[in-house]
Amino acid sequence: MISQSEEQTYAAAKDLASKSKIPAHILLYGDLGAGKTVFAKGLADGFGVTDVDEVSSPTFTLINQYTGRVRIYHIDLYRIESGALDGLGLEEIFDDSNAAVIVEWAERLGKFETPDAVRVFFSYVDDHTRKIDICS
Repeated sequence: MISQSEEQTYAAAKDLASKSKIPAHILLYGDLGAGKTVFAKGLADGFGVTDVDEVSSPTFTLINQYTGRVRIYHIDLYRIESGALDGLGLEEIFDDSNAAVIVEWAERLGKFETPDAVRVFFSYVDDHTRKIDICS
C-alpha cells in the first residue's frame, strides 16, 4: 500500500491488528522515521490498548508491555547489535500464546526464528509518502 499520512499508516495497522489471530507476531522493517512507531501505535489500538498515547517506541527500555484484549509486547531493537539478543527473554515472549508481539527494527533479530510472523516493510517514496508492504 501507499500511505500519504500518519493517519493512513495508523489506520492500516489498526485494521491489520483487528484481523490478526492470536498469538500474533508482527515484525517491522525500515529506515529511521519511516513510520514503524506510528504503525506500532495503530497495531496497539487494534489489539485493544485503551490509551494509545501511552504507546511509544521503547528505544531505551527495549521492551514495553501493554494490556488490551491480549498482552502486547512492543520491542525496539534499534540499540541492539544484529543477533545480540541474549538476556532479552525473547523466547518466552514469542512463546506467549495469548500475546501480540510487535518488533521494530526486526532486521536485528538476526537468526532468531519467527516462522509465523507477519513482516511489514516500510520505504520512503518522498517526505510525506511511504510504501508499506505487508507479507504473511
